[in-house]
Amino acid sequence: MDLITGLAVVIGIMGGIATWAAITIGSPYLLIWAVFVGWGSFYHCSGKEAGFRNSAVANLWGATCAAGALIALTSIGVTASMAGICVGVSIVVLILAARLPLLSAIPSAVYGYATTAGLFLLGAAAYGEGASGIVKVAAAVVISLIIGNILGYASEKVTGALVRS
Repeated sequence: MDLITGLAVVIGIMGGIATWAAITIGSPYLLIWAVFVGWGSFYHCSGKEAGFRNSAVANLWGATCAAGALIALTSIGVTASMAGICVGVSIVVLILAARLPLLSAIPSAVYGYATTAGLFLLGAAAYGEGASGIVKVAAAVVISLIIGNILGYASEKVTGALVRS
């Protein structure tokens, strides 16, 4: 079996099972869409152990930067100008941190940032108000992204075994 076919079969089966599990569990801390973002982030970082580490750490960093921006924004007062300033400053910090090798996967950090901001904008009320609600939003995203990275790693190993045999 060639690599693309192997990936298609393995990720298709695992993705179906992951979707079933997320729906069955029904936890606000298991977001199937964010799981798939983390899964893609793992492959974007070239997979293997280094890709897992780089992706997961960058996902966490991005979520942390977004949570900081959201906490600052909601503390200061939400206006379009303040939103632009909070996002702009936090993105500068997010990208400057890429000078550190462990935080150098900028696209994966953006995935963490965007999924956290997106969940906050679309579903913050489900997690509570204020800083504690924002922290819960970020936790839900990080948990889901990490699960996605784990599934990416597992799918790479299973596909590798299928393609070799």
